[in-house]
Amino acid sequence: MDHPRPGRSRRRANPTTPTLESLEGRLLLSRAARPSPLREPPALVHEARVTPARPFAEALAQRQAAAIAARQHHAAEARQQHHAPITSRWSWLADTYWYVPPANLPAVVYDPSSEAILPVSDQTVFHITGFRGGYFWGVTVSQLQDAEPTCSTMVGSVTPEGRVLINFTIADDSTSPTITQGIGRMRPKFGQWTMENQMFSNPSGQPQVGHWAYMVQTRPGLPSWESLPGVGVSVPEFLSNCPDPGPQPIGPPTH
Repeated sequence: MDHPRPGRSRRRANPTTPTLESLEGRLLLSRAARPSPLREPPALVHEARVTPARPFAEALAQRQAAAIAARQHHAAEARQQHHAPITSRWSWLADTYWYVPPANLPAVVYDPSSEAILPVSDQTVFHITGFRGGYFWGVTVSQLQDAEPTCSTMVGSVTPEGRVLINFTIADDSTSPTITQGIGRMRPKFGQWTMENQMFSNPSGQPQVGHWAYMVQTRPGLPSWESLPGVGVSVPEFLSNCPDPGPQPIGPPTH
């Protein structure tokens, strides 16, 4: 029989002391019980619901702001072009040279008497010597196939939108002047401004020459300046067929 040692006594549990398992309405902390999952506070749940919408709303607002800025920019450009003087847009045409690139050399000759249409090559060079108030002038040399070059003077107009109208006049002492009218438009192409022109010469006579082309600029230092497509001569030599300097303005410019 095991006797307690002197000076030491056994402690007995008080049967009236409540245990954690016996507490009602409290969370059981025994090993057998599992804690129930904690719920997030309502504020956190609400924030999680609206967070995904924030990037979309911000992107939508940015796109709307960019669209409004683009419309305002285009409107400002349109107002500037509308109110700007026409000379501020096309005055750079003065003292420029234009020629027909290889792709646009083909033209046609129509003979009304025989109703025959003959394909030919037509190289034409403009030297626009002056510009004032939407009007320009200069000289032109054209050569059909292997024929002799022909010189004519030119007087034209260009609207602020770039629409072109040109009168070509061939003056011959033995006959009355021959006038050919061409229409066109300034059009960006090939990374530069081109003059989209079309015309039919001598509509009341025969034969008639029809030609359209995207005429492009040339200048000293470019290959086309030294050798024009279709004729193989330089621009200065080709224009030497027009010894006359061409039309000259008289009087001060009008405003």
